[in-house]
Amino acid sequence: MKSYTLKLFLLLCISILTACDTQPVKPEQADDAELQPVTEQQATLTEEATRLLQLAEDSDTEAQQLEYRIQAAQLYIVIGKINLAKEQLNILKSLYPLDETGVAVSTEPVSASTTAALSLLAAEIAIAEKNIQLAEQLTAEVKPVTRAQQIKFYSLKADIDYLNGNYMFAVDRRVQLDTYLHDEKSKSQNNKKIWAALSSLTTTQLNNQQSRKPVIIGWLDLAKVVRSGQQNVDQFENNLLDWGTRHPLHPANATFLSEIITDYQTDISEAKHIAVLLPMHGDLSNVTATIKNGLLSAFYNDSNSAIKPAINFYDSSNENLTFNQLYQQVLDDGATTIIGPLNKVLISQLAQQRELEVPVLTLNYSENSFSQTKNLYQFGLSPIDEAHQVAELAIKQNKKRAAVFYPDSEWGRRLSKAFTEHYELLGGKVLTEANYAVDTNDYRRPIRSLFNLDQSAIRHRKLDNVIGKNTQTEPYRRQDIDMIFLAATHRSARSIMPAFKFHHAGDLPVYSTSHVYTGKINRDLDRDLNGLVFCDAPWILQNDSDLAKVFTQNWPQQENLTRLFALGIDAYHLVYNLNYLENKDYAFYSGQTGNIQLDDNNRMTRTLLWAKFTKGQPVYFEPAISEAETDTP
Repeated sequence: MKSYTLKLFLLLCISILTACDTQPVKPEQADDAELQPVTEQQATLTEEATRLLQLAEDSDTEAQQLEYRIQAAQLYIVIGKINLAKEQLNILKSLYPLDETGVAVSTEPVSASTTAALSLLAAEIAIAEKNIQLAEQLTAEVKPVTRAQQIKFYSLKADIDYLNGNYMFAVDRRVQLDTYLHDEKSKSQNNKKIWAALSSLTTTQLNNQQSRKPVIIGWLDLAKVVRSGQQNVDQFENNLLDWGTRHPLHPANATFLSEIITDYQTDISEAKHIAVLLPMHGDLSNVTATIKNGLLSAFYNDSNSAIKPAINFYDSSNENLTFNQLYQQVLDDGATTIIGPLNKVLISQLAQQRELEVPVLTLNYSENSFSQTKNLYQFGLSPIDEAHQVAELAIKQNKKRAAVFYPDSEWGRRLSKAFTEHYELLGGKVLTEANYAVDTNDYRRPIRSLFNLDQSAIRHRKLDNVIGKNTQTEPYRRQDIDMIFLAATHRSARSIMPAFKFHHAGDLPVYSTSHVYTGKINRDLDRDLNGLVFCDAPWILQNDSDLAKVFTQNWPQQENLTRLFALGIDAYHLVYNLNYLENKDYAFYSGQTGNIQLDDNNRMTRTLLWAKFTKGQPVYFEPAISEAETDTP
């Protein structure tokens, strides 16, 4: 009976996973994956997977075929060919069909070990697709049998911690797991995942971490040392040597530390001539001036004198030159790295090329998120990133039924779409939405529509007609939502938040993006925003740096563009870190605009900090996260 139950559970899991085929997948998992450059490792593992599948075809028993197909699927996961891994899982499913009574039809019984192996494979695929909800369901039910399965199980649990943003829980679990690993390859892979989790922490989060475990203390210390090296390469090696004397017996002191040192020093670019392409005239001249001031401030504050570059500015708004002519002029002048352009159209032109002659770090994003142009790196203050992070926080806090309120504009529709798609991909559901006019301060009608208050009024009138009296009742908003996503500027938000409270939604948590805050404390104007949760850059929420003082003292008239000043600072430092970010999937750059990582399309994504308006000013906080399990293999 127990064996039958395990079989039935396995088939259910595989069926659920198969149903996920309709969900959006990353470009490398779609047909476009075949267009990606194939690395030597991918070619080798693909060849090995093909060999295993041939062995599966030639197998005499279903058990042998199962084993070979599982191994092949795991190789496909490693090289990112998730659809091929799922295809093998579907084939395995077909080997054990159910008859009309629900009994598995097979020539051989399925062992508990095989059932566990298939369940672990299903969970591994769900994790690769970042389907956290399914991965949690699968790992909650799987029963590991062998020691290898137990190790795999706890490794997958750590992966789920990581996807949930529980980075220190993932570190803790993997530090425990390390004692159960005996071969160097497994230990190295485990160490890299520990490092990925530590790298995912913002600098503020990293500095706030504490532990009583010596090994974790050592990892935290190492992360701080390497992060400081991103700002001061000259001191990097000495600081690492000091770390080694403080933690002589740490597991990272063996091969992993030397690997980190080699990787980081190899990938730090020595930019000698930076060309900056910005529109110096026209409507964007104020934006350009602020970014330029940020770049130059970072340049003059750069302590790495040994690799300090030349830096020249070019006017991309010059009507006497086409962009192609300007680009060629920059190359002729000897530029080794380009920062800019700012214009989305120009960036889209660059994204259509196969390869650029020198690295180009743009200051905005192309319209098409898919790009494989070599040497093109896209960076900017993307509101889409922020909408995604709001969705992720809401799901982590178990707010899975949302109302969305957004302006009737292109910007508002983009934010609403970004939040909704990501939120529902993570398991949430947008139950109601409404838009408001951008040129009004009267939000009553769209808010009443958002909360079904008009329907409440209609029911009230019908009741009065039935009983023949005019009764007094409170309007009753819909009760099936547990959070609001608000897309708004600070001006709109200051009127919308009181309107929410007036329309009986004061008890609902409201989440938003950085656009609700000017970046400058104003208790009188922002007191109506009390309770509003939003994400923003470290430059805004946790900044007491010398550069912040320089900005405030020298350019007070640009305070409303303060985030663009931070963009300029980060753009300058990212020039040195492009190779590091591109070559290491665990690499982050801790910047003023956020904790920055490079995605598969060479687009920079930013992890921001969280704040809540209290007494008219934003107060930084760490979102509450449930505690991890402490079980071990």
